Amino acid sequence: MRINFADKLLTNARVLTQDPELPEANQVAIQGQRILAVGNDLSALTGESTEVIDLNGAVVAPGFIDAHLHLLWGGQGLLSIPIQNARSKADFIRIVKEHVVTRATEEWVEGNGWNENLLKEQMLPHRSWLDEAAPDHATILIRHDGHSAVVSSKALQRAGIDRETADPVGGVIDRDDHGEPTGILRDAALELVLKHIPQHSEEKLEQYFQAAQAYLLSKGVTAICDMIHDLAHFYFLQKQAKAGKLKIRITAYAPVLKWQEIKELISEGIYEDEWFQFKGVKGFCDGSLGSHTALMLEPYEDTPGSSGIYDSDWEDTDLIERIVTEADSLGLQTVIHAIGDRAIREVLDIFESVFSKNGERDRRYRIEHAQHVHPHDQDRFRKLGVIASMQPAHCLDDSLYADKLLGDRCKYAYPFRSLQAKGATLVLGSDWPVSPADPLLSIQAALHRNKWIPEEAMTLTEALAGHTSAAAFSIFRDDIGVLRSGTLADLVILQPEVLNMERMKTLPDNLIQGGYSNGDKLSEHVS
Repeated sequence: MRINFADKLLTNARVLTQDPELPEANQVAIQGQRILAVGNDLSALTGESTEVIDLNGAVVAPGFIDAHLHLLWGGQGLLSIPIQNARSKADFIRIVKEHVVTRATEEWVEGNGWNENLLKEQMLPHRSWLDEAAPDHATILIRHDGHSAVVSSKALQRAGIDRETADPVGGVIDRDDHGEPTGILRDAALELVLKHIPQHSEEKLEQYFQAAQAYLLSKGVTAICDMIHDLAHFYFLQKQAKAGKLKIRITAYAPVLKWQEIKELISEGIYEDEWFQFKGVKGFCDGSLGSHTALMLEPYEDTPGSSGIYDSDWEDTDLIERIVTEADSLGLQTVIHAIGDRAIREVLDIFESVFSKNGERDRRYRIEHAQHVHPHDQDRFRKLGVIASMQPAHCLDDSLYADKLLGDRCKYAYPFRSLQAKGATLVLGSDWPVSPADPLLSIQAALHRNKWIPEEAMTLTEALAGHTSAAAFSIFRDDIGVLRSGTLADLVILQPEVLNMERMKTLPDNLIQGGYSNGDKLSEHVS
């Protein structure tokens, strides 16, 4: 009988397979692009040409899956103003000033990542800061959550925004005591400026794409869910997939209100392979907590006149329900951004209505973020089969200020433990560039939560599943996220210390030792 020998045999490892039939092993055999076998003695698969690799007790896990990020936006952030490093008004102005020195005045200056809660002054930036740093440039810097921005006076002028400009549906233009715009734009108001910025060239998109892939691989990420907000990005990534340029697996979601264009794409035939797949549509119900635009059942504690706002996607809920119903009839997923308790309830209501109309099937619909789930709605995730797609790193940021915004309601913020106890499936991501696309940082946040509502913390086993097997389940991919015979050879090799993360107050550097994607080494991408 001819033996099917392995190309590579990884030995002397602690293999966390995510396979319930064999949760742990100490050897992995790889042949070509797939796992040949997992077990404790695979010596029979060793031939003359087999490369035997002694891992000296390292931990092996499936390649990490980031269940929610924005690929090209993240790559752009890597190459733009490092405003996320600002810790004071002076820092903010200095960083912008240094960045624009070589920029032509006619160019728009873009960036993202600032967080007023990290500034010494604990205040929102103002257009005057940008006017001082870059008086000759139209500048827009987006808050780290993507739901607010500060823009310069020149940018306001180019967009035609002044004291007479009305707030758009689903957005807010912040104003001072004299009615003048402060430069802060929230949610849909960002589009008043963004629509005036020229589309990025394919050359720029290529730069963002290459930077993003290298960064993700360095973090052990071998697959992502890309929440695409611009169909130009969808077309670009499909082109890269056809050209064989993908080194990470992409599951793409397209904007729900682009449904007519998406249907045309479907009729023409969307290119898909092991690297690029299209799974459905993504919409927004509300904004973000930090921007006071997350939609809550009760008003914010610090702004009693506001309970948040609906996103412009949610302006016509009848339209949203019609689109979701039609997409569902075509077998597509729907994933909806909902952060506040009112938003989550309303999304669950629409999902339940669609399910009742179209009948039972394996849908795996998702609510993206699911940060503040009212106790009365927590059991509905299991009952409806809706997946909670959550970002633990956001919990760290919210822990700095959420109590001031929500008071006692914080007891059901990021209810990891409560949702799991009620049988819900949780998957984990970063929302990069909102948070770093670093699964180990995400797992650490899920375990420790900055000591904020610690009773809702996850275990290491649960958090690892959220970035591997559960994430793969949420995108209908049984060929990744688990190490067993026949799955794709995507795996990450970690230092043994990773098993002590539940006892680590801070995350050590260089926990990632290496890995493989499709059987090819990731080591050159890993610091």
